[in-house]
Amino acid sequence: MGLDAVEILMDVEDHFGITICNTESEGVRTVGDLVSVIQKRIDATRTAVCPSLASFLNLRRRVREIVADDCLRIRTRTRVVDVLNPSQRRQLWSWLGDRQDATPRGLRRPPWLRKLLVVAVLLVFLFAVWSASIVNAEILPLTLLLAIMGTWFLHSATVWFRQVPPAELSTFGALARYATQTEFATKHLNLKTAEEVLAELRPVLVDALGVDASEIVPSARFIEDLGMD
Repeated sequence: MGLDAVEILMDVEDHFGITICNTESEGVRTVGDLVSVIQKRIDATRTAVCPSLASFLNLRRRVREIVADDCLRIRTRTRVVDVLNPSQRRQLWSWLGDRQDATPRGLRRPPWLRKLLVVAVLLVFLFAVWSASIVNAEILPLTLLLAIMGTWFLHSATVWFRQVPPAELSTFGALARYATQTEFATKHLNLKTAEEVLAELRPVLVDALGVDASEIVPSARFIEDLGMD
């Protein structure tokens, strides 16, 4: 999948309030394919009793399994970090990705560590330039290479510290909404037919691809006909 495809899928996800799974995105070749994915989410939402509640209850069940407490009480506004330790958070994120084939944005390093890494990387590169200027300017490529290797080492050495949920997924309510979007739509639920979905989708694709609206038809292929990279 090229960068154009990734950007388009993200725009579509934001516009319709859905999350398109990896296996689904691999099968999207034409505008009609994309319309079908969107309509499937909207139809599922229309027939479901309460999609967000079902997602939250399923999430709560998994959290209770992880902490081995069948009576654990969590609310939608409860912060993930207040309930799960780092190891348990990694288990939950792994479960979300395996269950929905659409891994959420990954756990992050703590803010203090991210700031420390930025400072460390800057110092490493400054030292590389300073060393070359003191010894011999011709060794600058070598010192920069060593600086890159040092940066990679710092990155790898701190991977284990990825344990903080991103801001947009910091609560169990936010995680439940994310899970809901992998099965249901949360926007434009009034659209009932493929033609209505296409009419709503067309401006999004026109803006993303820079093509004429008349070219956005169900049979149009994204790569061959619409010039997507």
